Amino acid sequence: KFLHLINHLKKSKAGGCGDSMSSKHRLTRSFRTLSVGVYLGDIGTCVHFALMSPGYLHILVGTLTSLLILVMLCVSIVAPEPIIRRLEKVGEYLFTFRGRYLMDLLIALYLFAMGTIGIIMACITLVLVFGIRFIGVKHPDAFAELFRHPDGMNEDDFTLDTYEQETGGDQ
Repeated sequence: KFLHLINHLKKSKAGGCGDSMSSKHRLTRSFRTLSVGVYLGDIGTCVHFALMSPGYLHILVGTLTSLLILVMLCVSIVAPEPIIRRLEKVGEYLFTFRGRYLMDLLIALYLFAMGTIGIIMACITLVLVFGIRFIGVKHPDAFAELFRHPDGMNEDDFTLDTYEQETGGDQ
């Protein structure tokens, strides 16, 4: 699936403007699907860690990390509605790129402590975050569809604008 996404990026860069709207939607749908897959793999890793040697700390860390991942899974797919409404009231920051980046980093740190499978899943989670950042630079419209603009932050804090856009191109 990841190779398909890379090929899609190459085609959309080489393609014309006529397909940009559907291309943007396909790109965001691909990243949402990848996010769901990675989060489900992360939850599987946490469950495996908790059951591998069922000690107090293994169960506690596995369960709490799974709950954190479930929250981020809901944020990623923007469903179910009651959970999203509650999260918007207490943590709208989670819907921005910076909020998701920080939460995914925290998840990855916990996963690094979960053995070989955890290390692999932590690396995959971080690659996904950096891949989304790459999309933000190359396809700002798709990035804007994935994340909300954080209120109260200046434009330097948000990742929609690339250096070329701010300077007016190559000079």
